[in-house]
Amino acid sequence: MKLDFLPSRDNTYGEYCLYCHAEAVTWIVVDGRKRCTCGACGREAERAVVIDPRINWWTDADGEYWHESAGVFVRDRHGRFLFFQRTAFPYSMTVPAGHVERGEEPKCAAARELWEEVGIRDVIGDLRLVADEHVRGDVCRRGSDAHRWHAYLLEVDGQREAGGHAEVTVNEEGEEPVWLTLGQARSCQMPFAVEHMIAQHSERLLASVR
Repeated sequence: MKLDFLPSRDNTYGEYCLYCHAEAVTWIVVDGRKRCTCGACGREAERAVVIDPRINWWTDADGEYWHESAGVFVRDRHGRFLFFQRTAFPYSMTVPAGHVERGEEPKCAAARELWEEVGIRDVIGDLRLVADEHVRGDVCRRGSDAHRWHAYLLEVDGQREAGGHAEVTVNEEGEEPVWLTLGQARSCQMPFAVEHMIAQHSERLLASVR
């Protein structure tokens, strides 16, 4: 996605239609999934082009719109990983992940997303960096098709698996949390970056961190 349609680059908040680029987007929920509709062209889409000064974004020399993201592969003592089904685009099985905010360290962003999305907290000291890569083809609901992705591993015991609760709590962008082996996860539809990290770094994800 390129931002050549924007009238300026003053980094003010805006939500633009994926098709006509009008700043006339309204978010709706259809069959439990978050989508958007454009008040100018009337078209409905799974995502919009969102310019948010709170998150870390930039354009490269070719004008490509980039975001910075951090995610956590949570592994239990049986070698299974925590996944959940996203109800916001991309609608697929994913790990806790999200955008890095301006001035925020990626590791802090990973810990924050872990708490916000699945209710696991106070783990920043236990996060181990698995990969730091620029991933093209990783699309998000805010209109970017390219992300710098920081992937972390968290090994948990029985108590931490549920974040101190009877069940993992998933926020409004997800549902159906489940523990899967990497082999089981490969049979699911996953976001491009998550699939890429598993394909390229499975050995590191399965290595002991203790």
